[in-house]
Amino acid sequence: MEKRKEEKRLKDKDLFKVVDSTIDAKTFLILQDLARKYEIEEYWGAVSSGKEARVYPAKTYNGNFYAVKIYYTTTSASKRAIERYAFSDRRFSNLKTSNTRKIISIWAKKEFKNLSIMHDNGIIVPKPIGVRENILIMEFIGDNGIRAPLLKEISKDEVSRELYDNILLQVELMVKKAGLVHGDLSEYNVMIWNNKEYIIDVSQSVTIDHENSQLLLKRDIDNINRFFESCGVEVDDSEEILKRVWIST
Repeated sequence: MEKRKEEKRLKDKDLFKVVDSTIDAKTFLILQDLARKYEIEEYWGAVSSGKEARVYPAKTYNGNFYAVKIYYTTTSASKRAIERYAFSDRRFSNLKTSNTRKIISIWAKKEFKNLSIMHDNGIIVPKPIGVRENILIMEFIGDNGIRAPLLKEISKDEVSRELYDNILLQVELMVKKAGLVHGDLSEYNVMIWNNKEYIIDVSQSVTIDHENSQLLLKRDIDNINRFFESCGVEVDDSEEILKRVWIST
């Protein structure tokens, strides 16, 4: 019996290259189960960290990588934001609950659903792989466990009018084909990799019939314009972009 326990401890240690305090006991067990399902050899240290979640590279036995996004289950600030965005979305309004872990689970499922809709409609996003409670598994954007740079991290020489137009095209496709508005788009939510602009962090994205969808879209456009203008790129008028993107919805 003691030998089996020791073997299990060694396997757990091998699976998690870095274990941090944000991974609680229940999340740890789910990660073990997902490792079996998706043939994950080991989880690496976080490559990004935000107010609501951290993202970890997960190396599979064949040498490929997944991005594993783990949403915090104990942050009251993120809970309030999630309640505001999730329960005002008609797709999730019937799932209201005061249980924090259930709220976070709904949030993870919302991001998985948004990613799925966007991916199926040709928007450049990480391909969603699976979701379980507070854990989302996606295509890893980057190389050998090193994530791709964010838009804010590339050199100013790489920030061009072509890049600006490409990102606005993704915004337009998101609205007209996927029927969604990102809702928090900025230089922090776009990854640049292999000459593609990947839109990320879409948990708060709302459908175009949401009461605030047009205001959120205008804010997304303003954010993109602000960044590119600060890099010396000539940008289009925000109101004109809004009319172009919204006119045929």
